[in-house]
Amino acid sequence: MKFFKKIIFGYQNYKFRKTKKKNIFLNFNNNKIDKLYNQSFNYKKKLILATQVGRGGGKWLVDIINQCKNVRAFGERNREEESIFRYYCSHLKKKPSKKLIKLIKTEALSDWEVKNISYISSPYFSHGISGLSKYIRPNKIVIIIRDFKGLFNSLINKGWYSDNYSIKNGNNIKNIPKQFINRPNHFYGRYLNFKELNKKFISSNQTIRVALFMFHTIKKIYQELLMVDKNKLFLFDLKKADQNYLYCKNFLKQLDLNLAINEKKFLSLKKRT
Repeated sequence: MKFFKKIIFGYQNYKFRKTKKKNIFLNFNNNKIDKLYNQSFNYKKKLILATQVGRGGGKWLVDIINQCKNVRAFGERNREEESIFRYYCSHLKKKPSKKLIKLIKTEALSDWEVKNISYISSPYFSHGISGLSKYIRPNKIVIIIRDFKGLFNSLINKGWYSDNYSIKNGNNIKNIPKQFINRPNHFYGRYLNFKELNKKFISSNQTIRVALFMFHTIKKIYQELLMVDKNKLFLFDLKKADQNYLYCKNFLKQLDLNLAINEKKFLSLKKRT
């Protein structure tokens, strides 16, 4: 049964990734990108960034937002570079890399070519959302939260740390371990620096590792949000939102978005994610 679920999930994820629109500004030089990006805010273009621990319904929320008018939404657009950002932030590097800043700005510019609002979501923003707020200057920031039990079970069921590799995650590793060559985001996004919990993490089983990851990441998001303008922050509670048309519709209004589908269509969206 798990084998068939994995195949189905892989196919659905493939279909989802194929819907990503091309980044048409990627090859522009940095000066041109910065100029266009700064000018866009004068034309009432808006950027919304979103993050979470992971496995929190981010893809479903993207699907809902894409049912609104005048917005383009997508998650984990550049997952390798985004996961590297999370990894280095766990080692106290606060400023986003020039490459990541360029990727986010050009993704937004590409969205703004056809819509006025760009929604860019990634769990990998979790450890450095304050830095992104400073250098990217989004209009709003969405934090997706999920109940502890549901999040824990989801991470376990997705096989987080089931490999049980003995990697000294407290070290700032320059070269990715060979086990992760074909899935670098699984290393950079999961084998973080847990500081005083590193030794405990290395010696623990999957269950404890997942719990430590959750504890550390939730704590880190909270610390990051203390350095962000509170007027920009909006919490999306997955437990309250789950198949709740009115909750989601009202939440989107806070983002200046209008859900343009009826409840029946809304309820069908979760089947696709």
